[in-house]
Amino acid sequence: MNKVFRINREKVYISGFFLSVLLIFIPSSINAAVTGECSNCHTMHNSQNAASMNLGKTIGIGSYGSDCLDCHGANRAVLLRMDCLGCHAWDINGTSNIVPNNMPQVAHSAATDLSAGNFKDVIDMGDSYGHNVHGFKEDIPTDNELFNTPPGYNSFYDPSSGGYEDTSAGQILCAGQNGCHGNRNEVSLITAIRGTHHADDTILKFGAGFTESGQGDTVGKSYRYLYKVHGAEDSDWRATSSTDHNEYKGGTTHSTSQSWSTIDTISEFCSECHGDFHSSTGIGTSSPWLRHPTDVTLPGNGEEYTGYTTYSDTAPVARQSIANGTTQASSTVTTGSSGDIVMCLSCHRAHASQYYKIMRWDYKGWPTSGTNGCAVCHTSKN
Repeated sequence: MNKVFRINREKVYISGFFLSVLLIFIPSSINAAVTGECSNCHTMHNSQNAASMNLGKTIGIGSYGSDCLDCHGANRAVLLRMDCLGCHAWDINGTSNIVPNNMPQVAHSAATDLSAGNFKDVIDMGDSYGHNVHGFKEDIPTDNELFNTPPGYNSFYDPSSGGYEDTSAGQILCAGQNGCHGNRNEVSLITAIRGTHHADDTILKFGAGFTESGQGDTVGKSYRYLYKVHGAEDSDWRATSSTDHNEYKGGTTHSTSQSWSTIDTISEFCSECHGDFHSSTGIGTSSPWLRHPTDVTLPGNGEEYTGYTTYSDTAPVARQSIANGTTQASSTVTTGSSGDIVMCLSCHRAHASQYYKIMRWDYKGWPTSGTNGCAVCHTSKN
């Protein structure tokens, strides 16, 4: 026992020495996604002045069993003081969509939502308004909130090694096998996202360092930590202006059986869990249409689509390529075979929205109320 302790202690000293060396020689120009003191997020002993260092989270989750408590309980993985929601739902009833240390809030009461939407809409209005991610409900989930295989799920399109697990632990998580962010080959959401917040993500951000080369090589170099996806990020995720926007990578191929090597577009990513909505069956050139097409270009013939010339956040498009050195998002839309792409996020938000079925506009309530978002692309039908 003593021998084991001595070995471990020596490893700590050696690691400390090399860490000191690294801190001296790491270039200051590295642009890590998270900055500030390590103790903002991590704790060594989980106590300070007889008080717990566990920041926890702002939304109660009830008692769901040991699997959930591994991440949501008092003992966090990788010495974290909080879980995903502890950072990104820091002040759910507050009026800030970004809190200090530049942490975007995915659940908030701010007037302006971020690009992916606001999980507060799910809490206030129900699961039909967003992804019902585990942890956002204060009550213990009902039966219809667990065992919830994603609509249109087809393992044929899921490249992860384990696939979506629809047992009692089957509710969607922020990351991991049953989540969106991080490496979906990992079951634990903390393990799936580990290290990403310290990665140099310059290539994903508008500016001189942006390039598609290298994107998707790791989770930390994937757009919004969505493994393998390419894109470009607005500096504040649309927090201050509705005219700012991200750029999403799109393509003109339909998914077949997927592997990680075939994924780089946002719609291919959505198809990991909603594959039947994305398959080529029924979305070719023949009629009748069975579902709205994705991963197709806006047609360049006729007046219906060519009227869409200025980028609209109501019905955004993806790009076949995003130029190196891009300093800001493009405000123009191009139609035709080499033009811009219809994607899943052309109609839906990623997290949640104030509209039924996570739509970007009130499709269910129109024409009585709201905007006809369909007319953004189908301009002659306005």
